Amino acid sequence: MSSRQTGFREIFNFEHHLTSEGDFAIGPYRISVGKELVGGDFARSDRLVFGGAFDSSGFKNTVSEEPSNTGTWSITAVVAEHEGLNAPSVLLPGNPWANGAYDLSLILSFLSGRHVRVGNNTEPYLPVSPGQSITSKNFFRTHPAIDWALLPAVREAGGGEAMDAVILAMTNSNVGVKIAMGSAALDGLITRWHSTLDTNRYTKDVKSKVKAAAQAFKSHLEEAGVSEELINDMMARLLNVANESALSKLTAFLTVSGMYPATPDAEASKRLKWLNVLRNSIAHSGSIRLDIADSPDASFRVAGAVALLLQDISRVYVAKYLLNISDTGVDEAQQAVMTFFLKGTFNGQNILTEDYDTYRQRLIDHFEEHGNLDP
Repeated sequence: MSSRQTGFREIFNFEHHLTSEGDFAIGPYRISVGKELVGGDFARSDRLVFGGAFDSSGFKNTVSEEPSNTGTWSITAVVAEHEGLNAPSVLLPGNPWANGAYDLSLILSFLSGRHVRVGNNTEPYLPVSPGQSITSKNFFRTHPAIDWALLPAVREAGGGEAMDAVILAMTNSNVGVKIAMGSAALDGLITRWHSTLDTNRYTKDVKSKVKAAAQAFKSHLEEAGVSEELINDMMARLLNVANESALSKLTAFLTVSGMYPATPDAEASKRLKWLNVLRNSIAHSGSIRLDIADSPDASFRVAGAVALLLQDISRVYVAKYLLNISDTGVDEAQQAVMTFFLKGTFNGQNILTEDYDTYRQRLIDHFEEHGNLDP
């Protein structure tokens, strides 16, 4: 019997981590996972598996490698028919092809780190790729509380466009594209957030003084005989002088969101500038700067970390502060961003000094000796 006949729509590529059949609510929607849908053939990168075993000398900590898997596009859950699935999209109302089913797909993709689609016989329009969930494995099993009444506010805060951009970043393997789409997501969120602030350091009085200074500068140029065309070009660019800089907005946004220290030291400030420089280089030249660190290899590792950080910053902000999701996975992702700025490590890897193979071997050696992953 097809899902269409039984009053359900298929959900493709949704990694819910249920280990037995069950159902749960996501907003107004009832999602069901039958016995035949438990598990799923998901795309995965190769990974280390940490465990233990007994041999003739007793218990030993062991590390094995699980090979990568290309995965398949398949049904992993179904959602009961609901009038909201056919209603116009709340998150992306300007897109005529988006509806409530797309909103559900968008949120499930955003949280699970995978390209998810809702609809019978639906084909993927993004790659089936390894994913990294922002929520813990228990989230959909125990408490997937998401208040759908928050969606209009999420939209007004730029959350719909940000989620859409982050999903494009997550499913693309090119670092430059990841940085570009991650930046687009974050810029939209920061712009909306900054526009709601009650305080602005660039007060009317400050703007008035800047305007007077600009007029004096213009008069000086005219007296110096600079051409009117050049003067007009320079004056047009001076309009932005009395506005908060992009780096200042980014710093304030990260600090308020608990992802950057309130009193950063020089090293933390340097790492934030890495992020900003890479965003600007992609935006203005379409290329990745390889002179940030001491070597091109280290610079590229920084770029790879920034590509993931940009996604996680947006994902943490939308999940925790717009959707009001309380989950250990979100908290850990928030702390991982903070740790990058404080220590220069990302997911335990020292970005400047360790290539992946060195980092990987350090984890193996430490686990085999100590039985934990906290070197």
